[in-house]
Amino acid sequence: AKSIISQKTRSNEAANARIKELETYIEDLDAGRIELTTERVDLEKEIETLKGELEVATQLRDKEAEDFETARDEMQKAIDALTEAIEVLKAATADHKKGVLLALRGKTAVGAAARAQEATKLHLAVSLGERMLTRGDAVFLERLLTGEVPKADWKKLNRKATFKMDYKARSFKIQETLAKMLETFADNLKEATEKEEEAKELFAKLKESKETELKAATDALEKMEKETGARGLSREQSVTEVEELKTQVADDTKYIEQ
Repeated sequence: AKSIISQKTRSNEAANARIKELETYIEDLDAGRIELTTERVDLEKEIETLKGELEVATQLRDKEAEDFETARDEMQKAIDALTEAIEVLKAATADHKKGVLLALRGKTAVGAAARAQEATKLHLAVSLGERMLTRGDAVFLERLLTGEVPKADWKKLNRKATFKMDYKARSFKIQETLAKMLETFADNLKEATEKEEEAKELFAKLKESKETELKAATDALEKMEKETGARGLSREQSVTEVEELKTQVADDTKYIEQ
């Protein structure tokens, strides 16, 4: 009997120690001082990653949009300049089609004064023309558009001569080259605009997707369903064990006291 009492006494001591340990554990669970899963850490990491991806994507889209606006402005200026240059050449050449070769110096000088506000466009057209025209044609274009025409024997030039035909041929050739450049710039602008619209749509879809994922992760972090489920199960098991141990201690205490 003494050995049984001694055994139950030791058993009660161990049980009481375990009860205190479990009760502390339950208090910590209830206070949120213990987490049984990595759900919070995983979700916080996922949220941080999603925010980072969204931020990087937004910065990239902003940079793409900025680059597009810069390129669009440059292409539009080129289009305007080439359009203006072609119109000037057409107007000058039209006089020759009528068989009248006016004094270019006087014509361009007046034209330059009248087109003072278009000077930037015309100078840009000259710069663009230099990329595609021969050196001679580029100089011809520059002199015509800027009014830098060398002195010449205008009476001789006004006669129906080879110069007149050369002038028209050269002017048409330059107009054709500028027209091709204009078409290229217009096509490039159209293509760039289409790509920009596509990029906007792709970003909008990506942004919506990432924001949906971010909301889901944020909601999950607030609910912590996995952690709550694991904590509830562990608490239930701990409470049950405490109750069983208390019953055991009470029964053994009665036996010892008999």
